[in-house]
Amino acid sequence: LVVTDHSTHAESNSLYQLCHALRHDQRCGQLWVASKGLKENLAFFNGQPGAEIYATAVDDHFEFDVSGRYFHQSVVTLDREMIDTILVRVPQPFDPVFLFSLEAIVPPHHIINSPEGIVETATKSFLLQVSHLCPEPILCNTLEEALALSRQKEIVLKPLLSYGGRGIVRISQEYCWNEDVRFPIDQLSTFLSDSQFPMLAMKFLKNVTQGDKRTIIVNREVLGSALRLPAPGSWMCNVAQGGHAEIAEPDEDERIIGDILTPMLHRKGVVMFGFDTLVDDDGRRVLSEINTLSIGGLVPLQEMSGRPVLKRAATLLWDYLTP
Repeated sequence: LVVTDHSTHAESNSLYQLCHALRHDQRCGQLWVASKGLKENLAFFNGQPGAEIYATAVDDHFEFDVSGRYFHQSVVTLDREMIDTILVRVPQPFDPVFLFSLEAIVPPHHIINSPEGIVETATKSFLLQVSHLCPEPILCNTLEEALALSRQKEIVLKPLLSYGGRGIVRISQEYCWNEDVRFPIDQLSTFLSDSQFPMLAMKFLKNVTQGDKRTIIVNREVLGSALRLPAPGSWMCNVAQGGHAEIAEPDEDERIIGDILTPMLHRKGVVMFGFDTLVDDDGRRVLSEINTLSIGGLVPLQEMSGRPVLKRAATLLWDYLTP
């Protein structure tokens, strides 16, 4: 069973192609998708014990549609006893109650990624556990703390539960940026307040124009990397914020980062994840993000590399589930 929210999907979402790759593996019997975007699934996605699960079987016609028509067609009540494993593909912010409710259906090691692993690692504050790999991360609990820090160095503030560059704020002594729009520093309070804290602060890296590199790892294997470059005049590399991607390879520093993160996350039941790096002031790549919830980038990686990335990802997931 794949759990998702189709109402948040864009055409670039890799869920659809990944489902086809999972389905065509000989170890797959039946593949179902349950969406939070269906009102019938409200109780299930609220984590209510024993709630009905309304799902649709994946077939050859399963594809993105802006109206979400596939998720409204051929919907049936799915017997929980038929579910052997669950793939979580929901966006931020996640609901821990829902995630842990999945353990009443299958054991945690049959959930990718495990609820406990997601709850611990899918928040930006997890980066504090690997702070030596990052550009000076500090947790700011108030706007005053963030402003005091920005007087020492230019910083980027990240909401703890966000994705795709949403809600990111950059602060220098003279200016502030709400995502990609610059304002005088005295206008900061018009879009940032204490209600948005705590937030994770990192040192702003002037080499951000050299791109944000995403590396994807599934069941301990590196699938590949993509370099996301900002649009002209922008400091944000996310494709959703106007950047564009190019095929890349992890360098020595990124291989070291992957070697540190992979066993740490695998022990927590995080089988599939992506990590992002930026170039620091010394010209070396450092860790800026870890994504363990709804990992994007598989389709572009396949298209740019010409390799069967989705098929390999599906194979590695099945290898984990059926050792």
